[in-house]
Amino acid sequence: MSRRLAASVGAACLLAALTSCGRPDPLAGFAAPRALRLAPDGRLLVTDLGTGRGDGRVVAVDLAAGRQQVLLDRLPSTRRSGQQHADLAGPSGAAMAPDGTVCVVIGDSTRPRAGFSTLRCSDRLVADLEAYEQAANPDGRELASNPYDVAWDGDDGWYVSDAAANAVLHLDRAGGIRTVAVLASMAPFGGRPAQGVPTGLARAADGTVYVALFGGAPATGGPAVVVALRPHPDGGWTRPTAVARAVAPIGVTPGPQGLAVLDYGGGPADRGRGRILLVARPAGQGTVAATGLDRPVGMARLPDGRYVVAETDSSRLRLVTPR
Repeated sequence: MSRRLAASVGAACLLAALTSCGRPDPLAGFAAPRALRLAPDGRLLVTDLGTGRGDGRVVAVDLAAGRQQVLLDRLPSTRRSGQQHADLAGPSGAAMAPDGTVCVVIGDSTRPRAGFSTLRCSDRLVADLEAYEQAANPDGRELASNPYDVAWDGDDGWYVSDAAANAVLHLDRAGGIRTVAVLASMAPFGGRPAQGVPTGLARAADGTVYVALFGGAPATGGPAVVVALRPHPDGGWTRPTAVARAVAPIGVTPGPQGLAVLDYGGGPADRGRGRILLVARPAGQGTVAATGLDRPVGMARLPDGRYVVAETDSSRLRLVTPR
């Protein structure tokens, strides 16, 4: 190799941040990635369902350094969940507090007392969401718990979306659980007349909690919605309001251009219909920022404006540049 060519290759290595010169791809190596979230330290938290052999995990990805660090591992996972359209079940979403505590929710509504339907944290907290459902039954329907996502509450606790319980819950550091909101139906928010099925969560800087209501399958008969839960000045919460609509929203994150909504795009058999929508004003139509996603289930916005999207069925994370 000539010196000139070597210098050119060296310059190319400096310019290519994530995949340069044979360096391992920091977004590779996940069996079944699920919900994604940026940690306070800037790393990407990836929740991996694993292969179904009790090998679920939470991994922190340092994109700048090109490194992965396993934060929680050997989490319950199974390929015999019995859930409709979801044979593989296990850790679904994770979040980190500024003090470094990491919590993950493990979902499977068909495996009671087997380590599923729980919140587990790196500070050894374990909260039984199945037991809370049995005792409280927030939506008054079938007794089932299947937590999907978790978000730090900005203080000393955690918000959890429970897809089977149709509720958003709050957990404190001692393991106390209370119901924040019951989202049993999307109809009151202008969505199709179906169960809410809360999935992706995001907490904004002003304390607003955004909840993607997936609406279940099949995704027909009208739109599904994203709702906002806003703190009331006198304590508690205002009534939930619709802030976005999509075919089947499953992830949400606030950003400088408004709300980014990850749309699954149809029924479980649909391929390539997933989208990212940008909604600049409440309940606005939104603009399409990305298309062609394969049944996406998780999304995080990077500081440079790009998105990382999880496609569980394809066992991959995709780096997406919006239009």
